[in-house]
Amino acid sequence: MTPGLSLLSIVPAALLPLLLLLPQILLSPCRAHSRWKCPPPRSPSTGIKTGPCGSETNDFSLFPNDNGDELITEIYPGPLRVIFEESIHHTGAPFRISLSGDGTDDLDASCVLLDHIPHNDCCRPSLYDESTYTPYVITINIPNVNCERCSLQLANPMTDKIGGDGSPTGIGCTDPFGTCFSVYHSCTRPFRILGNGEAVSRSDYQCERLPGNWPEVWEGDNGVGVDASVPGLYRRESSIWSVVDFTLTAVPGDYAKDAGGICGDEGLKQQYTQSTTLSS
Repeated sequence: MTPGLSLLSIVPAALLPLLLLLPQILLSPCRAHSRWKCPPPRSPSTGIKTGPCGSETNDFSLFPNDNGDELITEIYPGPLRVIFEESIHHTGAPFRISLSGDGTDDLDASCVLLDHIPHNDCCRPSLYDESTYTPYVITINIPNVNCERCSLQLANPMTDKIGGDGSPTGIGCTDPFGTCFSVYHSCTRPFRILGNGEAVSRSDYQCERLPGNWPEVWEGDNGVGVDASVPGLYRRESSIWSVVDFTLTAVPGDYAKDAGGICGDEGLKQQYTQSTTLSS
């Protein structure tokens, strides 16, 4: 470089914004592309590509609150509203939600609670602005078990990357342990499930069939219907989500209703009030 010249003085003006962002891009942790929001995730990263929970796999440690107390959230069997979010748009990339075993993230011990959750193609979130992340709000069903430390596992196969295989007539890709070569993962912090008098232990629970009223066809490429009836076999699958409450519109109402709990409207208000009180 000629003496007296700075790097900024020789870079074309059109490239200056990218150059100034380069340190932030290189030094920031990987944060794309989906993660849990409520219940809260073990890791804030949305870029976990090693399932089911990345480096936090099988880490069921409790998280201390602002007072240093290690507390565990308690939930009950039945409907539970949950929220996850997407930080980078991937057209047609569907989601899957599973319940872990008690104190283990071993996929052989996990039970799929809801599969083929369609993508919301409406939005283009900005990776470095969390307020733009696309929220997904859905109500799942927690089985009647007793579990001391369970977790929800989120998987997001990138079917936008598999070309013609992801079309309505394509062969699709499989996950887990299959041909989907790019999958993003997130796991919630551990919680306790308090079953009723007829509950079995989580280790004795046998996974049930997936809900029979969940749609088996979603919108594929160019609006053509795409088969979503086979668990673990994915193509590009999309549908319409509400812009008001971020729930899925093309499903029975049970999946969209506010079932209360920690992620229901009241639960989120309480969390906000507690965090505001503790930080003031």
